Amino acid sequence: MYIRHAGTPSVRLSGERKIPQGYYPTEDALNIVSKIEADTGDTDLRQSIHFSTGIISRLERQLSLGCTIIADSKLVYSGINRDLCGELPVRIECFMDDPSVVNYANQKRTTRAEIAVERALAIPGPKLLVVGSAPMALNRLLQIHAQHPLREVSIVAAANGFANIVELKERIWESGLPCIVVRGRKGGANSAIAITNALIASAASKK
Repeated sequence: MYIRHAGTPSVRLSGERKIPQGYYPTEDALNIVSKIEADTGDTDLRQSIHFSTGIISRLERQLSLGCTIIADSKLVYSGINRDLCGELPVRIECFMDDPSVVNYANQKRTTRAEIAVERALAIPGPKLLVVGSAPMALNRLLQIHAQHPLREVSIVAAANGFANIVELKERIWESGLPCIVVRGRKGGANSAIAITNALIASAASKK
């Protein structure tokens, strides 16, 4: 588990992923990771979770003041604990099965995940995009960010899998976007859900 700081170098290990040098966990990050471990039962996950600088305080503030959480799948959407939200002004959305998204994706001959991201980014105000099942959502985010830097978007990038997904998560980590990334092959919908619920619980406890 690491915190990203601007200008801090990374080193590549075992030919697969970069491990940052000189990073350190904060107390807030440790508390978040403890909640994630309790939800997932995966104590090895801690080594793969990386936080960009200030992401926890940023999300706690946005969740407390008003934020839209966009899930990349119905599985992630259904796993977000509404009871934890309490009185937080949080809106939770998932556009993957929206008929307009499905139809447009068919017309464009692209994935629903990519069109759902475009739909999500049209929502005004701060947004947290939670990606645990559809890695192509990360690819579209990177494309859009390269053309028009995203200012109100934070990302939980926790999809799991092999080389292509690992690379996409690395690109999110290196993009400068505010993010929490489960680097390497670890992750999946359960990890994405646990991270999101831990963030919501932390924000609610400080409100």
